[in-house]
Amino acid sequence: MRGMLVASLVAVLLATGLLPSQVQAASATDADVARLSAQLERLDTDPVLGQYASAQRTLARNAIADLQDAGHGERDHALFMAEQRVALARAAAQTDADRAKLDQLQREHDQIMLEASQADAATARAELARQRLQYEAAVQQAQMLQQQGAQAAEQAQQAQAEAEQARKLATAQARAAALARKEARLAEAATQALQGTGSVSAGGGAHASLHLSAASFDSGSDNLTASGRRRVADFARAHAKQSILVEPRGSSTDRVLAGRRAVAVEAALEAAGAGRVSIRPVAPAARGAEVEVRTQP
Repeated sequence: MRGMLVASLVAVLLATGLLPSQVQAASATDADVARLSAQLERLDTDPVLGQYASAQRTLARNAIADLQDAGHGERDHALFMAEQRVALARAAAQTDADRAKLDQLQREHDQIMLEASQADAATARAELARQRLQYEAAVQQAQMLQQQGAQAAEQAQQAQAEAEQARKLATAQARAAALARKEARLAEAATQALQGTGSVSAGGGAHASLHLSAASFDSGSDNLTASGRRRVADFARAHAKQSILVEPRGSSTDRVLAGRRAVAVEAALEAAGAGRVSIRPVAPAARGAEVEVRTQP
């Protein structure tokens, strides 16, 4: 069919007095137009890529139309532009598709991390309930021993048991509270990152600061490396009596990761003996996810 079309076109051109070179150029243009149009058609009907880069595909169609209408002296440039536009449309569609897939994977990862934190908090609450039951049982046992007129030594031993149970209860309560705070901060950081509402509030001048780049964490994780933990611990001990501010910074695709890293740094500071630690909302960064730690006046 295409051969018949080309033959008819050649006959028409000869009838109108066009030179053979012009006939060849017209035939080549027709073949190039058909080839590029077919490539663009395959991109349009692609079940995945066809939904992306609509603007680039429109520019490619315009370039093909320009090629079809180009004169003999303009054909080479028009062919080059049409081929580049078609290639650019495919590359842009592929890039948009890859970016959409990456965003989906990031959201799924953040949801998994949040669910894991919620599971840890539920486990801590269950442990707290078990410890409370043990404490109440110990109290009841002490009352029974007192009612039965137990010896002073037995009462002392029971009092020691009660103190141990109270210590375990306090430890479980502290762990449950810490996990609840972490869960709340992870949820807040995820919400701010997905909604793009995080901003850095104004603050006073800093006496000392510690910059934790992406190299201070395991790749793609909020786990501090050994070197990062050592630097955070040294900073906490050096400024144990000062208020410490944790400032997360992340690019548009790493805001949630920056928030999680800030929570991890806060936990490491508190574990190393820091007194008062607070976290600011996630601030924008050019790339990656990093954390700035500084003391407040």
